[in-house]
Amino acid sequence: MKGASQTLSTFDGQERRSRIRFPISLSVRYVVVGQQEIEGTGRTVNISSNGVLMTSAQEVPPGTSISVVMEWPILLDDFCPLALHIHGKVVRSEPVLGQSLIAVRFSTCELRTQPKPPDQVRILPKWLVRSR
Repeated sequence: MKGASQTLSTFDGQERRSRIRFPISLSVRYVVVGQQEIEGTGRTVNISSNGVLMTSAQEVPPGTSISVVMEWPILLDDFCPLALHIHGKVVRSEPVLGQSLIAVRFSTCELRTQPKPPDQVRILPKWLVRSR
């Protein structure tokens, strides 16, 4: 299995990256809007300040605009979940081991707070809620 994880972490060919990539596996959701709308989930393989390499069940062709939401591994103030919202272009796509590796160059990225899952929401007592 060592070969499989090594295959996922690299593309064959000349190195084009100008920034250091950091290996990290995080959950992602993505949407491609165009002639055909594609939605899916995957995992990051690595990330830099300019882009992300991620897995996908679908092949997404280079040049495609894509929106990606990545669950951030750190809570704001140890309480509030965060997600990195990315808009960018697919610069490379390659089938590997029954899935696709997609390299996305960021156009914009923004760290946003996320709602807590319903099982983690704490209901405040009525006396703490001010009426208007």
